[in-house]
Amino acid sequence: MLSLVWIGYSGLLLAAAGVDALSYRIPNWISIALAGLFVVAVAVSGQPVVGYWPNLAVGVGMFGVGYLLFALTGMGAGDAKLAAAIGLWAGPVGLYSWVGALAVGMLLLAVALVAARRLTPAGIPQETLPRVLRRRAPVPLGIALAASGVIASFAFNPALWRF
Repeated sequence: MLSLVWIGYSGLLLAAAGVDALSYRIPNWISIALAGLFVVAVAVSGQPVVGYWPNLAVGVGMFGVGYLLFALTGMGAGDAKLAAAIGLWAGPVGLYSWVGALAVGMLLLAVALVAARRLTPAGIPQETLPRVLRRRAPVPLGIALAASGVIASFAFNPALWRF
């Protein structure tokens, strides 16, 4: 499982989680790099390219769902693009594993943030704390997206991790 492609995939997701935790932004280059790495993985997988159209359908579908959530809720556009890129990798084979891991990851992240925010001393002004630890600050969803993407990658098409 520890292939160069998997290491690159996981590294990009780790970068997305770190940047999102610090700045509440996920740069476009990360989602673009994930999509580009997917093209490379498909090229070296040894399987026909046409066999990956369901992965493309899942990625486009996730982008559509993410865009709706961006338009109708407080979800960030970077989160929507990152979810689409992970959906491209997951395809129909790993979609259920990834969504299940995402649900658990979101729950654990929310509980951890509530606990961390409550454990900050009361006398410290909120403005001096990192934004992620401030009360009523949004949850950086990129952390849960990235963690679930790495954890569920073991259920994705194994041909993607050949190189």
